Amino acid sequence: MSGLTSALNIGTSGLSTNQKGIEVTGNNVANVNTPGYSKQTLELSSTPTLQFNDQMIGQGAVVNSISREGNRFVTKQLIGKNADYGETDAKDIPLAEIERIVGIDDADLSRDIDRFFDSWQELSSNPAGGVERQQVLQEGQDLADNLRGMVADLQATQAGINDNLEGTVTDLNRQLEEIADLNVQIVSAEATGISANSLRDQRDLLLQEVSGVAGINYFEEGNGMVSVQLPSGLPLVTADTASTISTQWVSGSLQLNLTSGASTSNLDSSDFGGEIHGVLTLRDDYIPSILDDLDKLAYELANAVNTVQNGGIDANGNPGSDFFTFGNSGADPWSGAAATLDLALTDGSQIAAGTLTAAGYLPGDNSNCLNMVALQDQPLVNGTSSFSDFYAQIAAGVGLEVNQNSLSLDSAEDALIQMQNMRDTTAGVSVDEEMLLLTQYQTGYEAAAKYLSTVDEMLDTLMRM
Repeated sequence: MSGLTSALNIGTSGLSTNQKGIEVTGNNVANVNTPGYSKQTLELSSTPTLQFNDQMIGQGAVVNSISREGNRFVTKQLIGKNADYGETDAKDIPLAEIERIVGIDDADLSRDIDRFFDSWQELSSNPAGGVERQQVLQEGQDLADNLRGMVADLQATQAGINDNLEGTVTDLNRQLEEIADLNVQIVSAEATGISANSLRDQRDLLLQEVSGVAGINYFEEGNGMVSVQLPSGLPLVTADTASTISTQWVSGSLQLNLTSGASTSNLDSSDFGGEIHGVLTLRDDYIPSILDDLDKLAYELANAVNTVQNGGIDANGNPGSDFFTFGNSGADPWSGAAATLDLALTDGSQIAAGTLTAAGYLPGDNSNCLNMVALQDQPLVNGTSSFSDFYAQIAAGVGLEVNQNSLSLDSAEDALIQMQNMRDTTAGVSVDEEMLLLTQYQTGYEAAAKYLSTVDEMLDTLMRM
């Protein structure tokens, strides 16, 4: 009788384990399209045998655990590739906007520079002409307006980056809090022997997202919690505590600060990877370098034109006054020149077309116009480039940066897809494989049920005897 009772227990374990296998397989199939889901596998073992009448008798099977498929190395690489992709992708749209502002086309700054000097060439043919003098003023004003407009557009791009950063930081803080909460849930679940597979999947997916935004380093503690750090080593998540990234406006720019416990640190692009590193590099380094070049161009152009203008005589017989005016907003003499460049003259008669001779001012004298036209091809910027050539170098540099980032983005995307495919190979769900397992568990369940039915018949027979 005891043998049949033991047989019932064996049959029951067969039903139980195969039923659990069907549940696990069903869960895998249900989550085949769930982002970040890792395939789960039923881990079985044989129940310890018992010795009975010098025989070792098996006691059925038992579910040890439900394991989570995956490879830690591949997961870590995938999280790192998200940072590379996030950085290049975040720079793509701002760089396209910078190229639109600075790029070479039919309405770029080099055209305005050429038209400005062409108007002086026209004036040299008729130095006393009112129309020609007015055209010089108009082209000078257009040139100044275009430079100021470019500066305003580049600063607007910086402002757009600031606006996006505020939203990005808000989302990032929420994700860090979720990681800290998941740390607690995972430790609590696993301490009681409950599988925390789905919680670990959620955490890994969050780590990928955070890496794409901030570029992170992370490691798992022995208790199952993860610690997350910025590339500079500053802590983002420690056990159940998440640091907070805050924003504040300093001198018209958005400053990021990290508060961890009682300490607060100022952050810059060197602290981050991912999206934030990309946009901070553009905002704080790349766009300022373009603005500095435009300032230098405006400064050298205005000074050269003013010098020639001051050396001539206007239509009223007076010494020429400055043609352009500009201000200074920094340590370098050219700082702020492009943003403040404007026309100083108010009347065409103030244009110094000629120069003072022994006979005084001659209305038909065009010598100073020719001196002005000669500036167009002189290497006056850095002693190596003409005004148009220097601007062409600025525009070409932007074009190269855009192309390089586009290539880097394609490469980062390919690497991310390749690593995602590797992750799916080790941790993804194969529907075909799950269908085979489902058939296996179904057959096992039916066999266990048949086994129990047989044992039940044997018990009935024994009871009738």
